[in-house]
Amino acid sequence: MNYAIITNPVSGGMTVDQKRSALAEAAEILEADIYGLDTVSAQDFSNCARDLASRCEVLVVAGGDGTLSDIINSVDTSETPIAFLPLGTGNAMRHSLKYKGSLPAITRRIRDGKIHQFDLIKCDEKKRAFIASVGIEGTIVRLWQQSRERGSSGFRAYFQATWRSYFREYKRANGIMVVDAERLEARNLLSLMVMKQPYFGFGMKVVPEARFDDGQLHIRCINSGLLKTSFGILTAFTLGNVTGQYFTSTELTVKLDRPLVLQCDGNEGWEADFFSFKILPKALKIKC
Repeated sequence: MNYAIITNPVSGGMTVDQKRSALAEAAEILEADIYGLDTVSAQDFSNCARDLASRCEVLVVAGGDGTLSDIINSVDTSETPIAFLPLGTGNAMRHSLKYKGSLPAITRRIRDGKIHQFDLIKCDEKKRAFIASVGIEGTIVRLWQQSRERGSSGFRAYFQATWRSYFREYKRANGIMVVDAERLEARNLLSLMVMKQPYFGFGMKVVPEARFDDGQLHIRCINSGLLKTSFGILTAFTLGNVTGQYFTSTELTVKLDRPLVLQCDGNEGWEADFFSFKILPKALKIKC
């Protein structure tokens, strides 16, 4: 197959030279060139992705969940298959695809793998995603990004952002969810997760029931206090989170009594008091 590798020069904690070096063996295995490192803006990166998608058979995205999110919102992934080489910090997608071993080992799996069709989530008719949530995660992502800009990264920085969000920054809201026409209360909301795969970053299995290819949104609504929340975090790193109410649906809306921030594929999204989500069946072709 004809491959092209694209990576974002400003994402993650690696320099352009470090990314080029890290991807050199992958490029050799796939007989592919590396693109994107000379882009100077988000729009430039998006334009580069669209151009490559028209000229290659498989577009290989090297980066974290945020870079992958940029690509699935730039190209028609139901037409152009993509592949994922994990270079980020949290890498929920790495865990979802069960990638293990070195970057060259993952590259060989991609080369020898098959194309699968996965679903995506449409968020407010604005953005496609594989992870979305309304609640504390938007605050965590904002504080974590601030830590990364100050040079602190990794799980410790993420844990500190989570601690500060829970005890100081995040203010809970109440709302009404409509799940496939059924109205449900969402009181004292800590997190409303809408997922197409089980993981947040760092291997946290927050919605263990989620599947990429079943035509359903997987929803978990959590309003627990400190004890149950702590228990849920611990189980998320082992068997999978067991806290909160779990639903499946093809559509979901939530109306809140005050605005909250959407978290989307590990990035801070937009603030609103109303959100809508719907399933996009087989919207993603991925070689793995």
